[in-house]
Amino acid sequence: MGRSSAIVSRIKIHRFSYAAPVLFFAALTFVILAAIVLHTNTHTAGYDFFNYNWNFWFIRHVFSTPGLSVYENNFVFAPVMSNYGYHALTAFWYPVWALFEPLIGTLAAVNVILALGCFLNGYLLYLLLRSEGVHPLPALIGGAALQTLPIARYFYYNTHLNLMDWFWLPGLLLLWKQIVAQVEARRIPALLLWAVIFGVALWGLLLTDLQFPIFAAFVVVPYGAATLVRLLRQRHWDRAAWVIGAGILAVIVGVALMWFAGPLPYIIRFQGELTPGSVEDRPGIPFPMGFLSMAAEWWQWSQPSTGAFVTVALILALILSLSRWRKVMPPDRWFWFWLMLPPFVLAMGPTTTIGDTAIPLPYRLMHELTNGMFRMPWRLAPIGVIAGAVFAGKVITPLVPRLNRPVRVFAFAVTFLLLAISIRLFESAPIQPVPTHYAFYEAMGREPYDYVVLEVPTGAGTGEVLLGNADAIQLQYYGIIHQKRMVNGFVSRAPIDDFWYIHAEDPMLAWLGQRRLLEPAVVEAQFRERIASYPIGYVVIHTERIGIETPTVQEIVGYFNQLDDLLCPYTVEGAAIVYRTTWHPDGCSDRTPPEIEAGVYQIDIGTPDDARYIGWGYHWREDVSGISLRWTGAYPQTDTYLDLPPADYEFTAALQAFWEERTVRLRVNGVDVGDPVNVSTAGLADYTWTIPADALGAGHHVQITLVYDAVVVPAEVGQSADQRRLAVAIDRLTFARR
Repeated sequence: MGRSSAIVSRIKIHRFSYAAPVLFFAALTFVILAAIVLHTNTHTAGYDFFNYNWNFWFIRHVFSTPGLSVYENNFVFAPVMSNYGYHALTAFWYPVWALFEPLIGTLAAVNVILALGCFLNGYLLYLLLRSEGVHPLPALIGGAALQTLPIARYFYYNTHLNLMDWFWLPGLLLLWKQIVAQVEARRIPALLLWAVIFGVALWGLLLTDLQFPIFAAFVVVPYGAATLVRLLRQRHWDRAAWVIGAGILAVIVGVALMWFAGPLPYIIRFQGELTPGSVEDRPGIPFPMGFLSMAAEWWQWSQPSTGAFVTVALILALILSLSRWRKVMPPDRWFWFWLMLPPFVLAMGPTTTIGDTAIPLPYRLMHELTNGMFRMPWRLAPIGVIAGAVFAGKVITPLVPRLNRPVRVFAFAVTFLLLAISIRLFESAPIQPVPTHYAFYEAMGREPYDYVVLEVPTGAGTGEVLLGNADAIQLQYYGIIHQKRMVNGFVSRAPIDDFWYIHAEDPMLAWLGQRRLLEPAVVEAQFRERIASYPIGYVVIHTERIGIETPTVQEIVGYFNQLDDLLCPYTVEGAAIVYRTTWHPDGCSDRTPPEIEAGVYQIDIGTPDDARYIGWGYHWREDVSGISLRWTGAYPQTDTYLDLPPADYEFTAALQAFWEERTVRLRVNGVDVGDPVNVSTAGLADYTWTIPADALGAGHHVQITLVYDAVVVPAEVGQSADQRRLAVAIDRLTFARR
C-alpha cells in the first residue's frame, strides 16, 4: 500500500512538472494580453490589425477562386499588379486562422494567434533552458523575460503577427538537438526524419517573415557550428559528416518548400526600386538608458527599450560567473555570453552617443548588406535576451541546490515580482475600436461583378513608408467584406512606382487624399477614363477620417454630385457616403427627393441623407436648438442637385440670414427664376418661388442655385471665433407640384 501511494505521488509530481510551466505561461499570456482579449470584437490591437486579417482572408479567397495568385495580384494598389514576394503575408499562421475564423470571426481568430505566439515565446524558451540543464525556476524566469519583454509586447499590441514569433529560435535549437541526438545514437532513419522536420520548420520560419532567417542566423548557425567543432575535436568524423548531411538535407527541404509552396519564385523575379531610407533615421535602443529603464510609450516603434530587469540580471550573472563559485558552473556558459553580445550591440542602432561623442556602430554595415531592407535594429534585442537567458540560467543553476525549497520559492517570487515591476507588466498599450460595420459592404460582397472600390480618403503604404492619411490605409480591412479590388492598402515591400503616384503626383487620387488641390477638368477626365478601365464600381467617402466639420467633405460631395453622368448617390450609412458609378451593371437610381405627400417632394437639409443632393456652397451639418440644418456661404452661391417629374412647382425654402438681412435670388439650371427675396435674421421662415416646367426641362439633374448678396465672417464681427463665411441657413427645400 505504501509503495503504491509513493508511485502515485511520483506520477502526480511528474505530471505537475509538465503542467506547471504550461499553466504559468498561459496565465502570463492572459495578463499580458488582457486588454486585447477582454475587448475581442469591439477593439483591436494596434495599427496593423487590418493587414493580417486581410492577408488570411485573401489566402482563403485565392484557394476558392480560380485564376488568382497569392503572391502576385492587384487587390490593393489597383490596378497595379504587385509582387507579394517580400510581403509579410505570415502564411504560417493561416491554418490557425482558417480553423477559428468560421467559429468566432476573423478578429477573434487573430487574437487566438496573438495568444499562441505570446505563450510559445515563453514556453519554448523554457524548454530550451531545461534542455541546457537550467533549473526549472530560473528557466521559468528566463521564459517570462522574453515573453514580457517590452519589444515583444510592442509586437503583440501592434498586431505584428510576423514579428512576435521569437519561439522559432529556441524551437529550431530544440530540433537541432534532436538531430544531434539521433547522430549520437546512430539512428539514421530517425536522423533523416528529424532533418526533414527541421527543413519544414525552416519553411515555416520563412513563411512567418523573411527577417527571421536573419534572426535565426545569430543563434542557430553558431550553435550548429559549435556542435560540429565539438564532434571534430572528439575525432568523430563520421558523426560530423552525418550532422553536415542532415543540415544540408534540412536546407534543401526548406528551399524546395519555399519554391513549390512559398514566395521564392516571386522573390527571385522581384523588380523595382524600394522606397529609399537613410540609416541615420533608424531607431535603436538608446545606450545606456534604453537598457536600464522602460520607455514611457513602449508601444511606439520609435521608443524601443528592454527595461532594467534583463540588464541587471545579466550583469549579476556576469559577476557571479567571475566569482569564486565559477568552478561549479558549466564552461559552455561563455558560449552563450558571447552569443548575446552582437544582437544587443546591433540593436543600439547606427550611432550611440557618449557625452558629446557620436560613435558609429556595426548596424550600419548590416543596413548596407540588406540594402536598407532591415530597417529596425532594435528588433534584434530579443535574440540577445534568448542567449542571455541561457547564460544566466547556466550561471544560477549550480547555486540553486544550496538553497532549501522555501527559500527557492521565495527567491523565485521576488525575482518575478521585480521583473513585473520593471517592465510594468499590468500596463497595456492603447487599443483601437473595431472599424464600423457597414451593410453596403456586405451588399457589394454579394454582387458577382469584378470591380474596384475606391475608398476616400486615399492612402497607400509599405514597410518603409505610409503615404497620406495613415488611417486611410486601414480601409483595406473592408476588403474582407466587399471582396473586391481597391486602391488603398499596404504591401510590405513594393516598388515605388506601384504606389508613390497616389501620394501627390496623381491629380485625382491625391485630391481625394487631401494632398492636392482640386483641378475639376483634369479630375473629371481621370474619373471618366478610370471608371471604365479599372473599372470602378463604387466610391466610398469616409467622412470621419477626413473631418466632418471641415469644408473638405462638402467639396468632394459637391463635386461628385455635379458628375451625374459618372457618379450617382447610392447610400448614406453612418459616417460613410457611397456613390455608385455609371459603369456598374445594376445602373443608377434617380435622385428624386422623398415624396412626403402626393406631388410634394422635400429635401431635409442637415440630415445625413442630404449628401445625395448638396453641391458647393454648403457648410457641414449642424444641430441648432434641435433643428438639423446647414449654413451656406462657402461659395458665392449654393447649389443643390435633384431629379423631379416635369411640371410646374412651387418651391419653398426654409431660410434664416446670419447677422443681417440677406437678399437671395433663385436660379434653376443657371437661369434666374422669380423675384429676389429678403431673408430675415429673426428665425427660420419659408420663402417661396414658382418654378415653371420649362425651367426644369426633362427634370433630370436639375440644378437649384441660391445666390446671396453678401457673406459675413462671425469672427470678424465679434459674434464668435467661427472663421466661416456665412450667408443663410437652410433647413429644408420643398417642391410642390402645381
